[in-house]
Amino acid sequence: MKEIRRLDSSGSELVLLIYDFRVIISKLNKSAIEYTLKDALDEKSEYFKENKTVFGLYDDKLLIGFSVLKSEDKVFWLEWLFIDRKFRGFENASLLFDFTENFAKENGAEQLYIWVHPDNRQMLRFLKKKGYDVLNLVEVKKINPNTSKNVNILGNELRY
Repeated sequence: MKEIRRLDSSGSELVLLIYDFRVIISKLNKSAIEYTLKDALDEKSEYFKENKTVFGLYDDKLLIGFSVLKSEDKVFWLEWLFIDRKFRGFENASLLFDFTENFAKENGAEQLYIWVHPDNRQMLRFLKKKGYDVLNLVEVKKINPNTSKNVNILGNELRY
């Protein structure tokens, strides 16, 4: 049976999911930095700072995903949404996303804002299916020769 619960900082089960999540993000960023379990533990403490809410998706008693929602003056940002690779494709991401989005709406959000890495095609497709198709913010940075490549955003060829 699937259940979504608000998490607190006391549990340790979230650390392994954060670790897996960061390994995937590092690959997207083409980062050479080795991410460790200690890094995941340190990051976990950041998830429970003021103005953040963390939800966990459980399949029976096993934590299989999490979302991190940040709020500031009724503006809500979905900072992270992650489902364990073994549990993808079973509507788990939709279940957790919908729950998180509804929580934001119930707490006064008119809009949910989402940060997405431009190479995270899977998440971009997922969000499009959820009706998120308006580009709101573009991050511009100087070229880093180790990670730069071209991406096409709304017909504009940019280096990333």
